[in-house]
Amino acid sequence: MKISYLKDLQGYLWVNGYESGEIRCPLFPDVHPSFLAWQKAGIPIIIYSSGSVAAQKLLFRYTNSTPDADLMPLISGYFDTVNAGMKKDASSYRKIAASRQNDISNWLFLTDRVEEVEAAKEAGMQSLVVVREGNAPLTEEEKKRHDLVASFEEIKIAR
Repeated sequence: MKISYLKDLQGYLWVNGYESGEIRCPLFPDVHPSFLAWQKAGIPIIIYSSGSVAAQKLLFRYTNSTPDADLMPLISGYFDTVNAGMKKDASSYRKIAASRQNDISNWLFLTDRVEEVEAAKEAGMQSLVVVREGNAPLTEEEKKRHDLVASFEEIKIAR
């Protein structure tokens, strides 16, 4: 059960922690350079997370990336389960793509969750499983069934 005043307190603590510099969103070293390259190539970056849009904005504004900790200027949009729907539901990915009036087959969805990859593919998106240290291990069947990347630098996007 989610209690709204506790969520409000959590939000207050997060904002104060990020603004004071005590909290930073840890990013893998390939994230910032990849975001820069994709933006330079004219590829919009959209974030879709189970975390709220407000939390996403805090995370990407206050990162451990150097020299630019604020990645928000590189991001074109934010979606969460409130404004898009559940991440295991193909209709959520269709809704996100429709919001940009871009053919869904042109979208690439990246996640560490196989169920989300499957939902995105069902919706018509291209999708990759990002395999990173700390993620849940994949079964051999999942590894065979899906395309995997260990770094954003492995992703080659034709424009």
